[in-house]
Amino acid sequence: MRRFLFLFLIPPALASADSIRCDGYLVNTGDSQSRVLEICGEPQSARQDGFIEQVVRRNDGAMIVNPVSPSPYPNPPTYEVESRRVIPVYKWEYNLGRGTFLKILTFHGDTLVDIADGPRQ
Repeated sequence: MRRFLFLFLIPPALASADSIRCDGYLVNTGDSQSRVLEICGEPQSARQDGFIEQVVRRNDGAMIVNPVSPSPYPNPPTYEVESRRVIPVYKWEYNLGRGTFLKILTFHGDTLVDIADGPRQ
């Protein structure tokens, strides 16, 4: 019984989904902005909501392993390449009808990363 009551105590603002349905089609996290526009149409509200910095580290060093003739010298040094890029964050809002929750879609660049519920319309 306690588990049942606990589910109703979660505030709706914390609810999050990874897909929404528009005109019988699903929009999922990972979809592009153009796919969302094609399926759901123009959002009720669209705005840029800041930037995030993405850091990618890659190890490009080569390890030479020769089991036949072990070398008395240590392996050659490896090095790491770091690249940074700034990605815009966009928030789109969709009102899917009376009595439904406002859907807030968050994009990092062109990729949908989050679908959250807003207030009931």
